Amino acid sequence: MKLKLSSLEKEQLKSVATPIWTNIIEASRKQDYAQFSRGFSDELRAKLSEEHFQLSCQDIPLLTCIDDDFDFIDSIQREKGVTILWRLQSTRFDGEFLGILTLQAGKSGMEITGVSVN
Repeated sequence: MKLKLSSLEKEQLKSVATPIWTNIIEASRKQDYAQFSRGFSDELRAKLSEEHFQLSCQDIPLLTCIDDDFDFIDSIQREKGVTILWRLQSTRFDGEFLGILTLQAGKSGMEITGVSVN
């Protein structure tokens, strides 16, 4: 039976999304594209190539210094997916930042269809 993200409560979504987000943060710090892109949909992988990822890590230093300690803010649910919002801090830059993770049901189960840090 497929996991229907839109039917999950916020705490359940947080439990599903936290290990995914932790992996993304860890991979960004290590600049490890294979680990970073694990779980990406084919469309997202096509948009965010390894070359683009490496250039982003160079041009946006925040990506490589996100603190392990992050907070779940909320989720935005839609028919076919969900966007999870995270409050982030950096080990290098002052202030708070917003992490955005979008998940939806895909061909092989749950897929990451969007990821960003602002």
